[in-house]
Amino acid sequence: MVPVQIPNKWDYEADVIVVGAGTAGFPAACEIANAKNKVCILELLPMAAPSLSLINVGPAFAGTDIQQKAGIKDSPEEYYKDGVELGLGEPALWKAFTDNQLDTFYWCQEIGMGLGKDGMFSPPGHRIMRAYWIKGTEMTRALEKAAKEKGVDIKYSHRAMRLIIDPTTRRVFGLKVKVKDKEEQNFKAKKAVILATGGFGRNPELVAEYGPYFLNWVPTMCHGHLGDGLKMALEQGAATAHIGRAVSGSFATDVETRTGIMDFVGYAGGIFVNINGKRFADEGMRVKFYGLVSEEGMKQPEHVWFAIIDDKMKKTTLRPPMMHKAKPVEAPTLEELAGKLGINPAGLMATVEKYNRDLDTLGYDSEFDRRTQEGCIGKPIKLDTPPYYGYKCTGSTSSFKGGIKINDKMQVVNQYGEVIPGLYAAGEIAGGLWGNNSTYLPGTMVSASMTFGRLAGRNAVKENPW
Repeated sequence: MVPVQIPNKWDYEADVIVVGAGTAGFPAACEIANAKNKVCILELLPMAAPSLSLINVGPAFAGTDIQQKAGIKDSPEEYYKDGVELGLGEPALWKAFTDNQLDTFYWCQEIGMGLGKDGMFSPPGHRIMRAYWIKGTEMTRALEKAAKEKGVDIKYSHRAMRLIIDPTTRRVFGLKVKVKDKEEQNFKAKKAVILATGGFGRNPELVAEYGPYFLNWVPTMCHGHLGDGLKMALEQGAATAHIGRAVSGSFATDVETRTGIMDFVGYAGGIFVNINGKRFADEGMRVKFYGLVSEEGMKQPEHVWFAIIDDKMKKTTLRPPMMHKAKPVEAPTLEELAGKLGINPAGLMATVEKYNRDLDTLGYDSEFDRRTQEGCIGKPIKLDTPPYYGYKCTGSTSSFKGGIKINDKMQVVNQYGEVIPGLYAAGEIAGGLWGNNSTYLPGTMVSASMTFGRLAGRNAVKENPW
């Protein structure tokens, strides 16, 4: 490795430089500006279009006033317990997150995000209802607006390429930046650099390296997730945390349009079956998040599966805005629906008959122990009202669950646990919240990215300028 040397001339200077205009980057920059430090955000895309912009569901927070008014008993301690026991994450990181996430919730309200105005929902995996309906585009606009109002210098079409370091002390001093895909400039960070570049789902080479099984799954993350931050950090000796967990299954995707969050068919009360008409998971995802269910789905014959609902679900419990461009196949009977979708008709009818009988006689599904409609709330619903609807599904990847290693101050560390001076990270680029073979607690990536971004900003400004 040949380190990028300190240049004789700097083209730009700031106290702290944040790489990535997204869920972690904007909050980090706001905190830096609050401390009266000059801050710049570098974003490789020509606009703010992070993964946050693509989601249809909002963040999860524990112990909020909205929960209290709704009679939901929750606390940061309960969230911590879920993260460590279910997520199998690093206790120190979960402590840093849960101790500070409530402050992030009220900060979101201060900047006009309006969490709670569209109600709450129960995401899979969580043992308590603590997530808020809000579109990612609304959250992105609120974060960008807050940063601009703070005077943050946001430079779009600026792609950070390499970290500039002191070859003796290994301290990070700045970045080599390609401006509008043309000239390369030197950006000086007098205190620190914060990497908030997201995952690497749009970089086939990195996906093939760390998650080859998922190489041909549908990537649904933003186009800026190229792994630039990961490569820069690894070049400087950064350790990784659960990097093999980074690439993992996400929501089910409509085969025809390669869009749509088919898991909302399951949340509506529907069932998932393979081409033989057999179920393979608890569709309510009471204890398994949607990614693990998709991974089970991709193990089915021909690597496809089908989401089935009836007319009463379509009219009452399905959330059409969450389905994007996906259009269902419709039929007056289950037998005809099976024929249209390529499912074994006898297998599908036998499956639905047993499922409905279980709900009538037991009140729950005996095959996969489905006891809820979605997450930890509601009761399973029978499929018995024609016409019937079905979607053909395949797997996708979205947010990443592993990456470079950080400590509870959001400082990047090497293989010996030593801090790489002047380098911080937050958001999907960082690992540690999710252990191997663990469940994921949906909504947490959003709230944790914002919280860790804010912590990174607060700690970065404490660095001594060089």
